[in-house]
Amino acid sequence: MRRFSPILVLLAACAETPPTPEGAALSPEPDPVDLAFCQGEDFADTVGQPVSTIQANLPERSRVLGPDDIATQDYRIDRLNVYVNGAGVIQRLTCG
Repeated sequence: MRRFSPILVLLAACAETPPTPEGAALSPEPDPVDLAFCQGEDFADTVGQPVSTIQANLPERSRVLGPDDIATQDYRIDRLNVYVNGAGVIQRLTCG
C-alpha cells in the first residue's frame, strides 16, 4: 500500500480556489430562506450598493470578503458573508 507524505497532504489542503473573474455574473438575488439563518434577510436589497452603507449595521458574526481576500472554509450557518468587488460594491450575500 502506498502512503502519502503529510507534507503533500497539507499542501493540497492549502491549494487556492480559482478567483471569480471581475466581470462574472454572480447571483443577484440571495435566497431569503438561507439568509434567515444568519440575519442577512435585512440586507438582501443591498446588492449593488457600496458596502460602506451597511458595514456599521452588519450582524456580529459577519465578514466582508473582497475578490483577493483569504477566508476560512469552515461553515457557520449563523455567519453572514458579504462578497464585494474591488470597488467595494456588494455582489452577493450568503450564510456560511
